[in-house]
Amino acid sequence: MTLVKMLERNARLTPDKAAIFFHSDRISYSELDSTANRVANALIEAGVVRGDRIGLMLPRVPELIAAFLGIAKANAVAVPINFDLLESGVRAAMSQTSPKCVIVHKHYLELARQALPPAAKALIIAVDGDGRVDELSWTEVLRNYSSAGPSLEINDEDVVYLNYTSGSSGNPKCAITTHSNIYWNTYAASDALELTSEDIHICMFAPQAHPHELLARPLYLGGSMVLLETIFPKSLAEAIASHGVTCMMGIAPMYEKLLETVEDRHYDLSSLKIAESGGMHTNTDLIDRFRKKIGVPVLPVWGSTETTGIAIANRPGEEIVRDSIGRPCPGYEVKLVDEENREVDTGETGEMIFRSPAVVKGYFEDRENTNNCFRGGWYYSGDLAKMDDCGNLFFVDRKSGMMKVTGLKVYPMEIERVLMEHPDIREVAVISSTDRLRGEVPKAIIVPANGKVLSTKEVVDFCREKLPNYKLPRIVEFRECLPKTGSGKCNKKELHMEELSKR
Repeated sequence: MTLVKMLERNARLTPDKAAIFFHSDRISYSELDSTANRVANALIEAGVVRGDRIGLMLPRVPELIAAFLGIAKANAVAVPINFDLLESGVRAAMSQTSPKCVIVHKHYLELARQALPPAAKALIIAVDGDGRVDELSWTEVLRNYSSAGPSLEINDEDVVYLNYTSGSSGNPKCAITTHSNIYWNTYAASDALELTSEDIHICMFAPQAHPHELLARPLYLGGSMVLLETIFPKSLAEAIASHGVTCMMGIAPMYEKLLETVEDRHYDLSSLKIAESGGMHTNTDLIDRFRKKIGVPVLPVWGSTETTGIAIANRPGEEIVRDSIGRPCPGYEVKLVDEENREVDTGETGEMIFRSPAVVKGYFEDRENTNNCFRGGWYYSGDLAKMDDCGNLFFVDRKSGMMKVTGLKVYPMEIERVLMEHPDIREVAVISSTDRLRGEVPKAIIVPANGKVLSTKEVVDFCREKLPNYKLPRIVEFRECLPKTGSGKCNKKELHMEELSKR
């Protein structure tokens, strides 16, 4: 089933039901459908045809949901662009995907205008801002275009958006995501987590990373979603209490801060029945403290861009095995394999590989990475795990050394390359460390050159000119030398073990 059919079904069967709660606003399914139709008709009149890419630079606001669904109705392809990147990173994303149109919030209008390649003739639709003469405002879209749905044939296997995985090397990968991928992942997650049409969802993932996570489950189930622009714990607690949120998606540090807020001031979070935590390790202490205070545990899950969302989950009402990310969701086959592609024994470490109709087929215009990661009908995740006799999976590490900072992927080598441009740095190794708010954070271990004395501030300020904020090293350590392997390379395994011993 396509996203378009889900929306139109809900608008037909439950037209007055709330699709979106946003602060004091309540947007019904019929209103959402009408707005998505207007967006689609505006795009079609602008010359958008099947398969054209449409850039999105929007925070968690109702316009993001309507724009995403309007793009789907126009049979075009949504391309969420990371507005937290530097101008060069945004320009690289636009150059890679060549959007026919970019729908932009007023906060990012100047960035979008400057980042569009000079030869691009993309239409800009400005949200909450008056567009220039050569642009279109969201207000004009709502006022001047029909609320009737366009008569286009949209199929389950049509591509609906390009889901970015990482911008670590200046050439980020885009997972080619179809309506069918989203449907099967949403079905699997809804079944595993026992979700219903009565659920009210709030997702705190970055809107530029996985926007379908904001809307897919409520749309599929005919439920409601709550949108919250900020991640301030007080605002989150107030939104859960005031709207009776039953299902929350977030990362472990958000639950930590939410607990602190609830302990400082009373909020009624008794409506919450699913507190889903992905993107990083969720420790047992947090799970237990959340259960004791809120009444439900935090449920560790595992998912990826390529699996279109969670593929492994702990189940509500079941005992959570310590440090386990759960069992495979319905419709996902998971195997653990070694370097020779042989399945490993129970309790042994292997790379997780996946097969499912929810798994994407590859990356946009990136044959090399597609061939490396998608082989023989399986997706090779690059994540290492173990499995016990009951089928519970335990995440071990990432083969690539990649870390997730507030749920966003960060590769150490990118930071290392930037730091090695500093004239007073001789050697550097970037590894994963921990931070109470962000979870995983980059730690830079630096050997200064020629006896120079550097400060943490100087190092971070140097990186700030070349890296977005979430990729900055949050911890800096200075040493006289780095441990080496027999071949003379930096022994990162030793550094990782040292870091683990401190936790």
